Amino acid sequence: MQPVPEDFWWNVARQCEYATFYHTPLWRDIALQANPQAHRDETFAVVLPSGVRVVFPMISTRQLGSFRWLQATFENCYGGFIADGPVEPHEATAIYQHIFDWSTYTFYNIDNPLGPALPEEIQAQCSDVYNEPTYLVELDADFETVFGRFQRTQRKDYRRGLRNGVAVRLAQSLEEYRIYYGIYQDALDRWSEGTLASYEWHLFELFYQFSQNYPEEIKLWVFTLEEQIVGGTLIFYWGAVASAWNGTAHRDFLSYDVMPVGDTEIIRDAIKRGYRYFDFNTSGNKEGVQTYKLRFAPTTKPIHMWRFESPLLQPMQQIYWKATGKR
Repeated sequence: MQPVPEDFWWNVARQCEYATFYHTPLWRDIALQANPQAHRDETFAVVLPSGVRVVFPMISTRQLGSFRWLQATFENCYGGFIADGPVEPHEATAIYQHIFDWSTYTFYNIDNPLGPALPEEIQAQCSDVYNEPTYLVELDADFETVFGRFQRTQRKDYRRGLRNGVAVRLAQSLEEYRIYYGIYQDALDRWSEGTLASYEWHLFELFYQFSQNYPEEIKLWVFTLEEQIVGGTLIFYWGAVASAWNGTAHRDFLSYDVMPVGDTEIIRDAIKRGYRYFDFNTSGNKEGVQTYKLRFAPTTKPIHMWRFESPLLQPMQQIYWKATGKR
């Protein structure tokens, strides 16, 4: 089924226990508006003999004639299919094989830490581009119990940050999104190695616009000192997961323990609202960021990026890579 009817997709996303925000039509819509010239919706759906409904969110990022560069999902976020019931291993393999048809030049897929693993037969047809852990804080108890699991250093820094006057609230305007974006630019400059993903302001502007219609799914939490915004974290909510997509504090205020207060209060809110996991997401393999996330006593799960390359088109790929430097 392609294109996928909106109601069909929304219903599957609501009933799938491992669906994340990145598996919803919202993430597809953001992708298409972020770059309408380059992105095209390639999502397809399947109804299995058992009646189970499956949706595989996907976009194409480039096309050359009938050949497609496919990605699941936008901005290398969690991919794979979602389903409203059990999918047998041979059915999962067949779903992926459907993607690997003659028109697929390249296909990238990122593991979903809550979803089924990529079938072994499909792994054998792909290369493992890279892998790094994501950090899932389990929200299976009240706040005091979850907080008590944090490392002593984190609990101490949180309390000190409160004494320093750090406060947490939701962004209230486009201008506050713009202020946060300036803080994010400071972080990019601070991590001068260039290993952090760099996002344009237009994307954050889209997040604000979508948050006006979907305030429960998209929230920018800002961290303040004496009413001045000095940091923040953008969280996407869906199903069982509150997923941190982008978060930082300005370098001039890191010593005030801005992040320990902000992230702890976001976790408190997620517990109150009934989420089962707070996902710190991956860290670009930055040791300092990874050490910080481990202070919250998370479960770590490996996240792989898999790449399928058409064996029929590999000679063309080699010529293309040599001419453009792009993969």
